[in-house]
Amino acid sequence: MTRRAIIAIGVGSGLTAAGAVAGGADLLGCYSTACYRIMGLPSSLAFLPYDDANALVSRALPEVLASAGDVPVVAGVGAHDPRLNVPRRIAELAAAGVAGVTNEPFIGMYDGDLRRQLEAAGLGYDRELDLARTATAAGMLVIGWAWNPEEAARMAATGASHVGCMLGITSGGHLGGGAASSAVSPHQAGELLSDMVAAVRAENPGSRTLIHGGPLHSPSGVQEALNSSGADGYLAGSSAERNPVVAAVKEAVEQFSTLTTNH
Repeated sequence: MTRRAIIAIGVGSGLTAAGAVAGGADLLGCYSTACYRIMGLPSSLAFLPYDDANALVSRALPEVLASAGDVPVVAGVGAHDPRLNVPRRIAELAAAGVAGVTNEPFIGMYDGDLRRQLEAAGLGYDRELDLARTATAAGMLVIGWAWNPEEAARMAATGASHVGCMLGITSGGHLGGGAASSAVSPHQAGELLSDMVAAVRAENPGSRTLIHGGPLHSPSGVQEALNSSGADGYLAGSSAERNPVVAAVKEAVEQFSTLTTNH
């Protein structure tokens, strides 16, 4: 049976939130990478130690919520900070009108020795799973990101309402990175997404699956990935926020730049 895909949009400002709502978004996400990209900075800056990810989201949330209307907003929570009281943060977000949380920034951006060191220090993926369990128990929506079938099954087991199947930072576009920013080819992406979706449904058939990142940046490419993977929807980041904003402003300024004067 064919049905409309769930469309979630990551936004870092009230302006882009308003545009996403007007375009028919089902769900909005406000998280640190979106906060950076709407400033014109690389999304990858969110994974370096320059700002407090939770503070960035707190500053952007009021304007996003003001523009969201009836569309639910999911807030990014950096759960790895051992100083963060996660249950208190979830309660604060709920009191502010936030509908759910997502595990962003995520440990999946790191690999090798750094990843092993973070996991050994107790700052790894388990904290993201705990965030999902705590938020689910509090009755909130959760978009729980996973990077492989094993993580997808573990995230689904938390009861998360949505499991995100992540392919990395979206390739292409202004500051979106070139081919190097996508760790997998479109063919590999299709296989990986299919395996993650299958893992989620085997563990928790009630969890909806969203796909994101890597080579998924055009409607046609996303449609192909939805068809091949059987996922329930797509979360758009730079593909629906940074890239369209830059293109639209560029076009408007180019048109004004053709004006002449007789003075």
